[in-house]
Order: sequence, then C-alpha cells, then structure tokens
Amino acid sequence: MTDIDVPVPPTPSVTVDWTNPTSVSKTVLTTHIWTAPPMRRDSPIHDRVFEALRELRADYVRFLPWFTHPTLSVPALEPPTEAGTSWNFGNLDPFVEDFVKASEGRPVVANFATIPGWMLTTPPEYSTDPDTIHWEYENSSGLRDETFTEVADYFFRVASWYIAGGFTDENGVRHESGHRYRFAYWEVLCEPDWNLGISPETYTRLYDAVVERLRPLDPEMRFVGLSLSHVHHDPEYFWYFLDPVNHRSGIPLDAVSYHFYATPQIINPFSPEGNAGEETWNSTFFAQVDAFLDQVRFIDSIRIRLSPNTKTFLNEIGTYLADLMNPDPQIPDWYWTLSGSVHAYLWARCVELGIDLVGVAEFMDYPSMIPGVTLVDWDTGEPNARYQVTKLLLDHFGPGDTHVEARAGYPQFVDARLFVQAVHTTEGERKILIINKGAAEVALDLDEASGTLSFVDVTTGSRPPVSRPVQAGRLTVGPHATAVFTLAAE
Repeated sequence: MTDIDVPVPPTPSVTVDWTNPTSVSKTVLTTHIWTAPPMRRDSPIHDRVFEALRELRADYVRFLPWFTHPTLSVPALEPPTEAGTSWNFGNLDPFVEDFVKASEGRPVVANFATIPGWMLTTPPEYSTDPDTIHWEYENSSGLRDETFTEVADYFFRVASWYIAGGFTDENGVRHESGHRYRFAYWEVLCEPDWNLGISPETYTRLYDAVVERLRPLDPEMRFVGLSLSHVHHDPEYFWYFLDPVNHRSGIPLDAVSYHFYATPQIINPFSPEGNAGEETWNSTFFAQVDAFLDQVRFIDSIRIRLSPNTKTFLNEIGTYLADLMNPDPQIPDWYWTLSGSVHAYLWARCVELGIDLVGVAEFMDYPSMIPGVTLVDWDTGEPNARYQVTKLLLDHFGPGDTHVEARAGYPQFVDARLFVQAVHTTEGERKILIINKGAAEVALDLDEASGTLSFVDVTTGSRPPVSRPVQAGRLTVGPHATAVFTLAAE
C-alpha cells in the first residue's frame, strides 16, 4: 500500500482596507445585575462581586430587581390598609446603594420591574425567605386596576424614594430616604410578554401611565419600553408600540429593548434529557445568533419606519445551558469561553447594524436560577471567561470607533470558522477583532503586520486576557478565542 499525500490546507489571510470606512460605531457594551441573593451584604462573595462590577467600568449598567425573589425586590409586599402600609426598603436599599457606588458616577439604567403580587387579580403566595425562588410570583391573571393608576402610583413612589428623597404613601404618611440618585434611563417592566402575558395594546397603555407619572421627577431621565423576552419577538409589539398615534400626547419613545439567548434546548428546558449534546453547542449557538440577526434587521426596519429617533437596546444577550435551572449543573470549563465568543460575535454584528446598546446577561447568577449566564463565579465572586471577554471588548473598543472593510479567508471565499472586524479607534490605534467560532485552533496570516495580540480562549480560562507580541503577521488563535490584534504604530 502506498502512502497518500494529504494536502495541507492553506493558511487563511486577514485582509483589511484601512482606507475604506464602512461605519462608525454607536454601540454601548454593558451588562446588568439583579437582586441575586448571593450579592447581599452578608454574603461572603459580596465584596468581590461589586469590586468586579466596578473594575468592568461599563456605562449604562442596568439594575433589575427581579420578581423571582420578591422579598428582596418588592418594597411593598402587602396592600395598604387603613391601619398602615407595608413599605420597607430595608432589603432593596443595600443593593441599590452598592450598585450606584460601584458605578462610580457613570450613567446607569433603572428597571424596578416587579409589580407587587397583590396588584394582580390572582395574587401569588410567597415566602419571606430571601433565598426562595418564586417563578410563579408574576402571572398572567391580569392587573386588578385596569386603569393602571395603581401600578403607576407604585412605581412613582419607588422612583421618588431613590430620586426625590422620599414619598408620601397611600395613607398620607411621609417616608424619607435621603437618596438623590440620577438614572439615565428608566425601563418600564421586564419581559411583560412572558411573565405577565401582556398584549401590545395593554403594555402601551401601562407604559404611558407609568411614564406620565414619573417624568416630573427628573426631566432629564429617559425611558425604555417593551423589554421583550427571548421567547418570541412578535412583530406586533413593535408595530403597535413604536407608532406614536397609539400613545398619549407627549409620551416619549426614547428607546425600546428586547432580549436574546442562544440555547441547545430542544425538548425540555428544565432537563438535559432529549436535548442536544455538548458537541453541538458550538454550531447551534452561532447558527441561532445568525438567525436572530435577521430578526434584528426586520425589527429595526419597523423602528426606522415608525419612530426613527427611538434607540434600540438589546439589553440581555447570552447563552443558556440545556438544563438551565439545574441545582447541580455540570458545566464544562470550555463552555464559558464558548459563551464569551458567542456574545462577542453578536455584539460585533450589532455594531455593524447600528444597535445602540448591547447588554451581556448577566453579571451574577447561580445554580437553580440560570447559572449559564453568569459573568462571575457564584462560589467566589471572581470573574469568569464571559466577564473577561466582555472586559477585553470594553478595554479595546467603544462608540466613535470607525470600522473599515475586512475579511478572513482566501481569495475565493471567506473562512467560516472566523469572524474579523477592523477598527480605527477613537485613540488613533488600528485594531482587529478576531473571533474563532470553532473548537480547534486556527493559524492566521496578517500580511506581515506586527503588533500585540490580547485574547481569551480555552487556555486562559477565567484569567484576565493574555497579551503576547506578534511578529511578521503570523499567529494562532485558540479554540473559542476572542482576540484583539493591535497593530504596531507606523
């Protein structure tokens, strides 16, 4: 038998035309935090988590008291009576205070999203244990006050507590907070299409009622509407909400938001049984991102037609695990690097599309909730690879950067394993973002360019990005790598 010569595949080249600008970035990259029990002040990881948030130095971080833990997120757990009210910010205030402190004066987004359960026609039961998870706390039974005055008054009092130093309750009693915070945006509810089953018409009426009530508190504060879940992106929400004729006179449409999570779930979101195996995650995640980008283009076409000055916030993006709520998740180490490369790719494509904000979900999560989306370790509070990818992007890119024509591959075709984006930064540097979509390392030819490669891949794990010099334009990017090549100054 004779040996068969197997041809060695050619090395793909990165070609950049630095003289051909394609767009100027306006996309803010950020994250969000919620009232997760491991972030309480008595938690052993509290200090490290908020230190990591401060070190990220992201603008427009979103603060979201979430309905799954009403004892921590709802400061009025029971309805008012003639004898008094249940207003108590003792559990919520520490989260807000620590969040604002970690933001160090940067603009932030508030979304005190949870409507008290007693305002629903079918009030849920709840435990006072702050660690108990209540997925049933919000439900689609409807609001007991169909004029939405009750809900608007509730959010007005919450906002007044943090913006105006206090409020007067339902019985005429004054409550003083001393807080005088400023929020760049106030988002009205979170995923009401999923949690509450609200129609586009109902949500629009509720949004108008809340915004009209809150606007006098801070004339400079802007508002975010919709906040649609990843479950579906029904175009009717956008067609209806973005049409100014469907709103009260003078109600602003500053921004709309919606979410996306790539997932290997096929059959049962609460069990790994029957779902796709780990070997498919890589291709599945990136295919879902590409499909979602078509939705983004369609949704943006609606926005441009109806309300072109409204901004678009994709303020929750990430990846789920197959058994997303497993109390004892078995997560391979490489998942975190893969997930980071997926959200880096989605962010980069959104920059190309002119999306105003991309928020990586979510800063803190843990087993029994949705552990696969966390940016920090739930046992130690230390950053993981998803955090490190986010910080790599924040440290190297930002709004105002000029993007130029670039491709990775061969004269005849693009290399589908790679994504590249070439940028003139606002600091005058030339950088190339390189994302390896695959699970194997890839060699690259950068046309004799020299410089520095900073990267996160399976070898760096949760450590900060590694940097190394590159000479003569030859380099290798590791599996699931997110890398930034900074060209040496000419």
